[in-house]
Amino acid sequence: MSLNTEQTKSFEELLESYISGEINAAGKKRLLEFVLHDPDKAEEYRQITRIQSKLQNSIVEASDRELQPNYTARRKVIFLPKSVLLVGAAALILLSIGFYLARNPFAKQEPANIFTQSYGDCSSNGEKLEPGQDITGKEIRSGKFSVCDIQLEGRKSATVRALPETDFIAEHNEEEIHINLGYGGLLLDSLGPKNSESVFITATDFKLTLEGTKVSLDRNRSNHFISVQVLEGRVRLESGDAVFWESLSSVVSKKELELLQKEYPNLFDKQQVLIDAGRQISWPGLSKARIEGLRKIEDAIRVGKNRKPDLELDEELIKSLKSQIDALPKAGSQAVPSELKNSLKDILPKEKAELEKKFSTMVRFPTKDLKEKELLMNLVKKIDKTSTIELLKEKSQPQEIRVLHMKDGTSETGYIYQQDNFFIVLKAEGNLIIPVEAVDRIEYEY
Repeated sequence: MSLNTEQTKSFEELLESYISGEINAAGKKRLLEFVLHDPDKAEEYRQITRIQSKLQNSIVEASDRELQPNYTARRKVIFLPKSVLLVGAAALILLSIGFYLARNPFAKQEPANIFTQSYGDCSSNGEKLEPGQDITGKEIRSGKFSVCDIQLEGRKSATVRALPETDFIAEHNEEEIHINLGYGGLLLDSLGPKNSESVFITATDFKLTLEGTKVSLDRNRSNHFISVQVLEGRVRLESGDAVFWESLSSVVSKKELELLQKEYPNLFDKQQVLIDAGRQISWPGLSKARIEGLRKIEDAIRVGKNRKPDLELDEELIKSLKSQIDALPKAGSQAVPSELKNSLKDILPKEKAELEKKFSTMVRFPTKDLKEKELLMNLVKKIDKTSTIELLKEKSQPQEIRVLHMKDGTSETGYIYQQDNFFIVLKAEGNLIIPVEAVDRIEYEY
């Protein structure tokens, strides 16, 4: 193939040739020029090479599949290359171009925070969220019998599912992924280099720091009881009044915080514990009355700071808070256990199976294939806006309940039809989108 022909190839064709291992030296050089000098192409390349964090596991798993005829892979939410050859080719790309990307200003991928899909009512400020919509800093609420999925993309990727009746805010900047939970339940699946963005889930009285983690979190709206289950990775939990004051660091100066702690040490109680994979914890958070009292103190501080915005240390303001602090309701029966680690327990096999099933129904877009991502986005929009009967009639599918059996041994029951590379299971409690490759068979319900 001549150099002129190589130069007329589009970036997509060059990249496809490289992944398949069919590109020559001239093509490699041209591909590198695209990546180094075109910011749009560099970002597209970065999207495709997001599979870097899973390459080694994929190579091992693909090898096992070829060496062991009866090998059965566990169902995945992330779609990975299907052969060692393809994974190896992707690895070659990383080795060949990664060095240059690390020094190239265009290699830096801006964080993206998007709402991906919903089963039911998902809204922000009373308006229904649409697939692909930017949700940065927006308060998101899931309705009764509804779930909301979002995806946060940067060097680290996090998929978040809000379970029914949940209120939260998600943000992703260059340094961290931050989710603030008001109430309800969340499932979070984070992937990526450990030295990239930190992942936090916070609330008024607790903070979770996640490391490559699949975690389930629930905060009861009525009694503020909190439970955390860690399926993979590790979580560092911090809980207590001190977490509340840490969240005010942008309002209260460092010197004022030090004075607050000196004057009112009981406001800075905090317990910490590490939660490893396969473990769970449940503990009572601060009472609603105590949280409301802390909020009133916060409001008093904000009003005082607005009056004297340039004052680094307002001793008069800090000492004037004494009456409000003395009036704070005692934590009482909802105090954080003196030894939080004593509340740790193993996740029972039945609980683990249920948790794995919840995570397996979460759709993580295969970022190695942007066209498939766009196809899935359109599919989600259609399912959200079309009635079950219309979908079944359009696809000439039987309007009868069927059972879809998956290769991992689990099953789902509902109205089923196929759309391209996915099976769609229409259920009253929420529709499911399942990759064809994960399905063993479909039968009628008897």
